[in-house]
Amino acid sequence: MLKAETPYNIIQALSESEVARLYQMLGVQPTLKSKPKQNKKKPLITDAEATEYLLRKLKRFS
Repeated sequence: MLKAETPYNIIQALSESEVARLYQMLGVQPTLKSKPKQNKKKPLITDAEATEYLLRKLKRFS
């Protein structure tokens, strides 16, 4: 008895081009996998920028 997990695991192990070829042989349109959106991280500031920022903040309080 063939479980559904077996073909799924085999397909997961194939490369992208092999999966496309498999779908073509089966006559099935492949479903498009949408890539999850990547959150853009702000670049870290340098030590000099951090010092400058802190000095500006401290000058306001004095």
